Amino acid sequence: MTRTSLLLPALLLAACTTRTLLEESRNYSRLGEHARAFQVLDEYRDDRLRAGAEIDPEFEREYAAARQRFLVDRGRSRIFEDREDEAFVDLASVLALDPDHAEAKTLRDRAIAKKAARATNRGNEFLNKNDLQQALVHFVDAETWIPGYQPAVEGAQKVREAVGRSEVRAQQQFLEALRKLPEFRFYEARWHASNATRNDPSREDANGLRVKADRELAQHAFARGQQAQQKDRFGAALVDYRQAKRLNPDLPGVDAAIAEMQTEIDANAKADKASLRIRQGRFAEGRALLAEAFAVAKYSRPLLSELMLEADRLERERQYTACRDLEILGKKAEALAAFEALQTRWPTGVSDEKARIEALRIDVEGARSEYAAGEAAEAAEKWQEALDHYRQAERFYPGYQHAKARMQALRERLAGAAGS
Repeated sequence: MTRTSLLLPALLLAACTTRTLLEESRNYSRLGEHARAFQVLDEYRDDRLRAGAEIDPEFEREYAAARQRFLVDRGRSRIFEDREDEAFVDLASVLALDPDHAEAKTLRDRAIAKKAARATNRGNEFLNKNDLQQALVHFVDAETWIPGYQPAVEGAQKVREAVGRSEVRAQQQFLEALRKLPEFRFYEARWHASNATRNDPSREDANGLRVKADRELAQHAFARGQQAQQKDRFGAALVDYRQAKRLNPDLPGVDAAIAEMQTEIDANAKADKASLRIRQGRFAEGRALLAEAFAVAKYSRPLLSELMLEADRLERERQYTACRDLEILGKKAEALAAFEALQTRWPTGVSDEKARIEALRIDVEGARSEYAAGEAAEAAEKWQEALDHYRQAERFYPGYQHAKARMQALRERLAGAAGS
């Protein structure tokens, strides 16, 4: 039986299983059960990857589409449950692969709108309680989600009007700003100083206080970014560094910090792609991506080094499994060659390949030697001796060459001779 005839049923079974799973997943999708539709494919895909099997391109496309539908559906549910921060993660995963995904962008905008609306509602609650400080904090928060968000702008205006109902509004705001600075309440100092300049644009002293508050706030944002960076939270660090730059464009080191964080984020994105390639068994592509990321990264190098080691481990395991499969199938010569290639590729060792190489070499060389002796005996018409050699070759290596056929022919010849 040829190798093709052995593999054909397995390939047909795998293809049949794939088509069945794809149809099952599509049925779940038609019913709107996107989580189940994705789970069906994800479990099968993980099993195939763990087994070192290749993934069909059609299946991979269906898997990517099912994952995308699942993330969009879960993001929508999380928004409905007021879990916008978790929804942002799901939707960001979709948009990272498809930046023009209309539904994901719409849901992201809806989540942002909900965050802005919720912050504005909280601001109005504090405004009704005459807690102007907390009201302002929430109105400002709403505008960080949607700059110029009209309800928040109106709320902040109400706060200003409430604060400004004084005979000497600008002076009071200036004095408040002066009071807040020594207390390190820079957000409030900035707000009061801004109010003072709105009430009286000629107040350069108030504008000076605002600039000073901005610089202090920039320093705080920069320090938060450094703390996030130390914890390898490069995305959060980038947000803080950019805020620091908005508050104080001349802050020393802020441009370099922003550039570094952008580089680390890009390197992490390549690391994610590399990890996917490695799981798919595309080790050369994965290593190339990791090398590109390692060349530019500064703080992510330990993570990238771990991924490189993981790529080596997975490739070693996959090659070793392929060698063992040949051995289990009884293809000792092919298994020996595969194990020797494995040993050459990984000289430090993978598992027990050294012992297996020695055992396989004994069997293959023994079979070869006995087979050659059998041919020599057969040529000398020493039928029984030839039969014994072929039998030994078959013991060393079942299925070696044409030993079985020669043994059968010799038995018939010996039986014929005995009958005569």
